[in-house]
Amino acid sequence: MGCSPGMTWYVSYIARGDMLIDRPHRATKTFENEAKAKEFARARSNAGDRTLIAGTINPATPKRVISSAAIPGWLDDEPAS
Repeated sequence: MGCSPGMTWYVSYIARGDMLIDRPHRATKTFENEAKAKEFARARSNAGDRTLIAGTINPATPKRVISSAAIPGWLDDEPAS
């Protein structure tokens, strides 16, 4: 499933900096395209992070949201052309 060129993508993950809190904070990193978002998500996933969520930032159409459960399949998809 491809997206329009020039979309801004994000990857959200649990920030591991402050371990003294009961509820961890989420951090988000943005990318200029899906390929760069996948590269970052793949590195985090390979390091064992299973908290990843990804997607496009509004006003992208069609909007994409990739849940944590769907991240492995998304990483295996061919990059958008």
